[in-house]
Amino acid sequence: MSEHSNIRVRFIDAKTGELLGETELPAEQLPQSFEAATSMDIGDTSFEVVSAEPMTAQEFRQTGTLRLELREVQYAMVDPGELLYSLPSISNELPPIAEGSTKLGKEVLELHEDDWRQVEFVALALQPAIATVFAAIERIYTEHRQESGFDELHIRNEVPAPLEGTSLTLAGLRGAVGETVTWLDGVSFAGVAGLVEGSFAVKLPSGPALYGLQREGRISVLGLHHTKAGAAVGGDARLLAALASKHQLCLVDWCRVEQLPPSAERLQAWLSGQD
Repeated sequence: MSEHSNIRVRFIDAKTGELLGETELPAEQLPQSFEAATSMDIGDTSFEVVSAEPMTAQEFRQTGTLRLELREVQYAMVDPGELLYSLPSISNELPPIAEGSTKLGKEVLELHEDDWRQVEFVALALQPAIATVFAAIERIYTEHRQESGFDELHIRNEVPAPLEGTSLTLAGLRGAVGETVTWLDGVSFAGVAGLVEGSFAVKLPSGPALYGLQREGRISVLGLHHTKAGAAVGGDARLLAALASKHQLCLVDWCRVEQLPPSAERLQAWLSGQD
């Protein structure tokens, strides 16, 4: 099938469903994919792409048509001195995106960039570094808390290798979590194309997901993406406690300045929102 060099593009208002306009554009002027957050200007108005059908150039070059749902971008002038952070702390580094990867058509754990490593397992041997970070975050709470946020945040760089000294492997994790979990295709960031390089993610029966980074099968980061736990929370808590106990780990919730020992009871309370 021959490809179309010009694409008939229909622009739809995502809020009302009304047609904003229709035009024909050279295919090379359109993105290769709408997987990443995309914005465009129509006249003097800026829009963000809410959805695209189809999503990739390979597809719309075949069909010759493209339907874009758009939402107008509203800009507000804000005094930089009044900007507040919603979180008291974030991780210093974000992992790179694997070159040429895509999350289209895959089942992934999609995180906001600020959520990276906010709750994670840390080697018990790194207790001094944990205490240092906790002291810094507590200072944010006591000295920089505003009514709706924080006027400063702590960027964590004290624990670059949270599993340092441990021997947790991806094969070992697979064995520990058993067969009732759901393994995903990796981790992605909202509004960013592609998958995090070397990432993995597994959804636990009660809802939360373990995720992290591995290289040649050795795990270097093991985070926990917390969602409201369901009926299987007791089993998941026992699983996580056994894993942490075996590898001498604790669960650290950085923003809550909370460290949980490898205790099924404590982990169940935390997962259930009772801690």
